[in-house]
Amino acid sequence: MQIDKLKVCLAVSLLLLGLYGASYAGNATFVGEDAIPDSNSIQTTVSDSNTTDTAGVEDVAPGQNDGLGKDNALAGQPVVQNDSNLAAEKVIDQNSAQEEPAKASGPDQEERSHWMTSKMIAFYIAIGLAVATIAAWFLLRRTLRTRLRMKIIMNEDRDIDDFLIVFDWTSKILYFPTMIASIVAANLMYLQEADLWIFGSIDPKIIGGVWFVIFFLNFLVEEYDITIMTMLISLLSIGFLLLWLNLVGWVSGFLGLFKHFALSISATGYLLVSVIGLLTILISWLKGLFYYVTITPNYMNLQEGPTETGEQIGREDYNTRIDTSNFFGRLLGFGNIVITFKDKKRQPIALRVSGIKNKAQLLEKVRAKLVIDHSFKSAVRPQPEPQKPT
Repeated sequence: MQIDKLKVCLAVSLLLLGLYGASYAGNATFVGEDAIPDSNSIQTTVSDSNTTDTAGVEDVAPGQNDGLGKDNALAGQPVVQNDSNLAAEKVIDQNSAQEEPAKASGPDQEERSHWMTSKMIAFYIAIGLAVATIAAWFLLRRTLRTRLRMKIIMNEDRDIDDFLIVFDWTSKILYFPTMIASIVAANLMYLQEADLWIFGSIDPKIIGGVWFVIFFLNFLVEEYDITIMTMLISLLSIGFLLLWLNLVGWVSGFLGLFKHFALSISATGYLLVSVIGLLTILISWLKGLFYYVTITPNYMNLQEGPTETGEQIGREDYNTRIDTSNFFGRLLGFGNIVITFKDKKRQPIALRVSGIKNKAQLLEKVRAKLVIDHSFKSAVRPQPEPQKPT
């Protein structure tokens, strides 16, 4: 009876050893060759180990009781089951471990793509231009000789009380009424589109017609020097034309032609016209910071660049005159200061200036003076006259 129990224990021990060896071989194959062991092969290994265990039990001697403790110890160890589900779980764990870095790098990739969008690139360009402008200003601010700095220098000169600094405005400055009319028309169009108060009933064609009349008058003023005589002749000609049309009965038909003239512009179009005009005026003003004329009682300085590049001309070598022949331009406050030279080879310089009334008076005042430079020396006490002998 004891021998039968011993045989059973030995058989169980050998079975456990076979299962342990089969599981170890399956793990080694999975790690080395990345292959999943098949459940059929595992069952074949188990059946082979059972056959071996049966043969071993028959050869055991009846008196071998010393191996019973070892077999019981081995029987107490847990059975390792290496099936296909366990291998699949390992593969899933390995794939999840590989996917974790990719998921971790996802937000970083989105953040990098956010910083490289077209809007961010445009923002970087704007910052670069601003930094470059500030750096250029700090580097060149002591070498620049602008019109504003020259005015400060002239005010600090104790020998010069009266001076005149002027620059040439662009001829498009005469379109300033058109720019104002464009801004007003744009606001009216926005109110008309919003149907706000009484502005919703305004016909856009009426706004466009009034704007075109202002633009056409500005075009005539800018293109031609309309004098008072030219304006009077034009008004008389129009009056005689209407009188003749009235005599032949064609006045209503002639005026009816203008009813078919329809001009409707959107609010964006009006704003675009005003922005282009204001940009042209701004460029002219910026150019006038470096190209200007300084007139003093003794000399005239022609500035021709951002630095000290220029020319000084004595008061005897040039003359000045005021030209306000353009009547409509004079109504807008603009006129010309014409500088002629004693050297006939040099072409005259015509400067279109604003506030022509005040500048003309100041120019006459400057040209009428002659400044004498007095050196400030320490006063010397006069010597007393020798006394005559009595």
